[in-house]
Parts: sequence; structure tokens; C-alpha cells
Amino acid sequence: MNKIKGAFCAVAILSVIGILGGCSFATKTNYTYENGDKYTAGDREITENIENIDIDYLSGNVKVTGSDSEAVSIKETCNIELDDKRKVHTWVDGNTLYVRYCASAKRLDLNNLKKQLVIELPQSVDLNDVKVEVSSADVNCSELVAQNVNVSASSGDIAVDMEADVFKIHASSGNIFLTQHGNSENIELDTSSGNIDVIMDSAEKMSASASSGCVTVDAVSVKEFKARMSSGDGQFSFRDVPENMDIEASSGNVTIYLPEAADLTADFDVTSGKVNYEQAFAKEGDTYVCGSGQNQMKVHTSSGDINVKKLSE
Repeated sequence: MNKIKGAFCAVAILSVIGILGGCSFATKTNYTYENGDKYTAGDREITENIENIDIDYLSGNVKVTGSDSEAVSIKETCNIELDDKRKVHTWVDGNTLYVRYCASAKRLDLNNLKKQLVIELPQSVDLNDVKVEVSSADVNCSELVAQNVNVSASSGDIAVDMEADVFKIHASSGNIFLTQHGNSENIELDTSSGNIDVIMDSAEKMSASASSGCVTVDAVSVKEFKARMSSGDGQFSFRDVPENMDIEASSGNVTIYLPEAADLTADFDVTSGKVNYEQAFAKEGDTYVCGSGQNQMKVHTSSGDINVKKLSE
């Protein structure tokens, strides 16, 4: 009787695993998408005018970069020889380039593939949308200009070195490295487990959130800035004082570098820690005022110090 119960439980557990896994069973993977019959397998060059890129790649490294060429180049390498079904698949629909990990098919053997994808686009092209979504891979996007950049990775690091109006970058488990050029309307960065490192020119709005990791930002100018760190330090440097700044750290220190002559009204809230500053703040009730006080800054730490330092010339 116990053996029957044990067998029944084993079957039940395997059934649950199959349901939760959704797309795979017995080392075979279901990877399906619309218009699969219109895609081309393998490396290729594309001479059509491309304005949008939509990439969905399961695992491996993905690099999207600008080049001096007038054509779009798609090259993939792997540790083993691939049949057509397991090669990268691409489709050009109008001005949009769609890139998929492999053929649209069920029960594919995609085990132990170490694929790497490199896509080169003409640097002269101003792209509208760049969308990259990967499951377990590192992503690198560089030397391009776009309206919107949307990159997400379930497991892997993301490095972006671009000029764009809008950046939306999400890493579930990985680091985010952003080098931003020009002036952006909005930058949104978040990682569940990893660090965020940003070097940037300017943006109207920016937010950075790290559930378990540190956030470092070196910026010329951000009008509205928000940062959240659940477990990690925050270090922020601004050549121009933001009009509105809101920073919160649950467990970690916050260090902010600002010009010596900063016009600020600051609200510092420390549960367990100290407030240190080098600027000429005057305390007025629960607020600190420096210069004209026209810009607003709110900083809260649950367990950590707040340090406001003079920015080196």
C-alpha cells in the first residue's frame, strides 16, 4: 500500500513540475511564436531599412552594436554544429527586424547549447524601438541611437552604452551597467539581485531600484531623481543639483556628491545612523536649507548613514 502511495505521489510531483515548467518536459522544449513560417534560419545580411529591433533569445550572450557597414549583419556561434531548427531565426516585417532563438516548434532539444549572437547595424540609422528579452544570457547594446530602449533579462548582466529618449532596463538576477549619452526623457532601471552602475549625461527623469545590491550614479544633470535600495549602499554624484531628489535605503549608507554652492531644502530621515554634510546647511526645524533652498531633496535610511559631500571640481 505504501509503495502505491509513493508511486502516486511521485506522479503527482512530476505533474506539478510539468505544469510549472510550462514549456518543457523530458529535456525537450516548446518554443513557439507567431508567423514562425516566415522566419529565415541562420546567419544573414539584411539590406532593408531597419527602424525597430525585437529580440527574444533564451540563453547565451547577445550583442547589438553599431558598425560602419550599410547592411545589418546577424551572426551566431555555438559550441556544437546546429541544424536549421536550432539556429537563430529572423524575419523582417516592414521596418522591423524580429530575432528569435530558434525555430518555432515543440519538443526541441536545446540542451547544453552555448550560443552567442552578434547583431551589427549601421551607426547612421536612428532606431525607433530596441527591444531585447532574454531568459539566461548577458546583453550588450552599444554605439547606437534609438528612441526607446527596452531590455530585460531573467538571469544575466545587462550593459547598455547608447543614446536614447527612453531607457527601461530590468534584470531579475544580474547587474545593470548603463552609459547614457545626450539627454533622455526618462530612465528606469531595476534589478532584483544585482548592482546598478550608471555614467550619464542628462535626463528629465530617472529612477533606479535594487532589491539586493548597490546603486551608483554619476550624472551631469537629472531634474527628477529617485533611488531605492533594499539591501545595499547608494552613491550618487550630480554636477547640477536635481530639482527633486528622493532616495531611500533600507539597509545601507547613502553618499551624495553635490556642488558646494547647492541650493537645497533637504529632509533627512535616519532611523539608525548619522547625518553628515560638508555644504553650508542651516537646520530649520526638521529640514536643512542650503543657499536659496529652491531644490528639494529627501533622503531616508533605516539602517545606515547619510553623507552629503562637496563635489570635486
